[in-house]
Amino acid sequence: MDALAANLRRLRKQAKLTQADLAEQSGLPRATLAAMEQNGANPGIQSVMVVAKALHVSLDELLVQPPEHRHYLVTPEQMQDYRSDAGRYVAHQVSPIASKGVQIHYVTMQPGCHTIGRPHPIGAQEFYHCLSGTSVIHIEDEIVTVPAGHLVQFPGHRRHIYANPDKNVVTTAMSVVVFRMG
Repeated sequence: MDALAANLRRLRKQAKLTQADLAEQSGLPRATLAAMEQNGANPGIQSVMVVAKALHVSLDELLVQPPEHRHYLVTPEQMQDYRSDAGRYVAHQVSPIASKGVQIHYVTMQPGCHTIGRPHPIGAQEFYHCLSGTSVIHIEDEIVTVPAGHLVQFPGHRRHIYANPDKNVVTTAMSVVVFRMG
């Protein structure tokens, strides 16, 4: 639990809570929270769980080094594929599965591909960069043509459909979804 003290202080301050505020919300004594914020703290799992719930964060956000202090090496075996349109659409996830704030996919669309995008949580933004060919993205009632080299950004929770209108050329793209902007 080496990261607990620093993470707890950081997350509590981000939530603009004092130790007394967080103690009240979690149902723990303020002295317990103060002890948890000290390096070398060794609280019980129940205490850590109620604090995580009160802060609206996952356990790993309290217990694991923040992203700026760790790295991930993602092997090809760990990368997942999402396929649709009878396999003509493939989104190859290249970001770590454990990454909570962003998803990065290498997208391949065979000629004539047409598939419904998976909706993302409200507040998410999708950045779709067409690498080769031409993509057409239907974002609710708008139709956006994205030629190679261009990027479109849109709210990821809006209904969207990806298409490759070309009958002969494969389209490739990078899709980056950022779950919390700002």
